[in-house]
Amino acid sequence: MREAVQSWVAACQDCGSRKAKPKAVVPPLRSVRTGDVCDRWAIDVAGPLPVTAGGNRYVIAAVEYTTRYAVASAVSEHTAKGIARFLMGNRVFVYGPMLEIMMDGAMEFGSKATAELLELMQVKQSTPVPYRPKLLGLVKRFHRTWKDIVSLYVDEGQDDWDDVLPSALYAYNSSRHSTHGFQSNELMMGRRLRTPAELLRRSRVTHPVAGLHIRLTSP
Repeated sequence: MREAVQSWVAACQDCGSRKAKPKAVVPPLRSVRTGDVCDRWAIDVAGPLPVTAGGNRYVIAAVEYTTRYAVASAVSEHTAKGIARFLMGNRVFVYGPMLEIMMDGAMEFGSKATAELLELMQVKQSTPVPYRPKLLGLVKRFHRTWKDIVSLYVDEGQDDWDDVLPSALYAYNSSRHSTHGFQSNELMMGRRLRTPAELLRRSRVTHPVAGLHIRLTSP
């Protein structure tokens, strides 16, 4: 059955036209020492995107280096105040302060307000070399992933992507990551995220195949 499901998913025309198969390239780089969970994060802003009904145009996202766990929020503008609100509301008050955060040299990241906030929390701010987006590849890759997911479910006007974003985030954190072989949520929270199919059934067997499962397992 697993092979049949994989074949059915692989035959999806929308997924095939949108999701490009990533190249398995091992770059000649040294491994990054990540430390403990939540010690090191990367933050970045994606956009501008099509304006939604709620007025959102950008997505602020942060990815944790050890677990690859991601948090994201749709916003109408990416100002220094918005970055500070995201860091406190989506990061610090949920997962605690980090030791280091990587960000590019954008104006909102290099503002005095952002610098004072990070200094107050004693967070080391690391800014890669300008015009080298690969140094923030972890969060850049996440932006590509959630865009691929969201693109399959938005309407023709593309003004509801912020409604789909939480579902894409759930799918990302509940998927097995190729780097460590676990769900990001499993390493971050200590437990697996249940998929919608698991929430809709009482047992591990879906209802359409329950009869077949009984016949195969009964003596």
